[in-house]
Amino acid sequence: MSENGNESKKYKYLVTMRWYVETEEDLVAGSAEADEKLLNLVRHRSTGEPCHSDCPTRNQEGYGILDYHHFMGDNKKVYITSEQIKD
Repeated sequence: MSENGNESKKYKYLVTMRWYVETEEDLVAGSAEADEKLLNLVRHRSTGEPCHSDCPTRNQEGYGILDYHHFMGDNKKVYITSEQIKD
């Protein structure tokens, strides 16, 4: 406790987010190569410019990649496509 009896309490949360991305090649999620290609897409802004090194999408603790069609159907807005990348 602090000297005045008030100790700041900290609360932790797990935050997950979802991005829909699109590629020109048929990838099988789960292989290191395919996962890296898919993760590389969300490591870019929607303008195609790369995110900075401190961007949360470059510093994740874990990730999950699911096939778009099996997960949510065809009516979700795509965040970025492989054609938009400006590396």
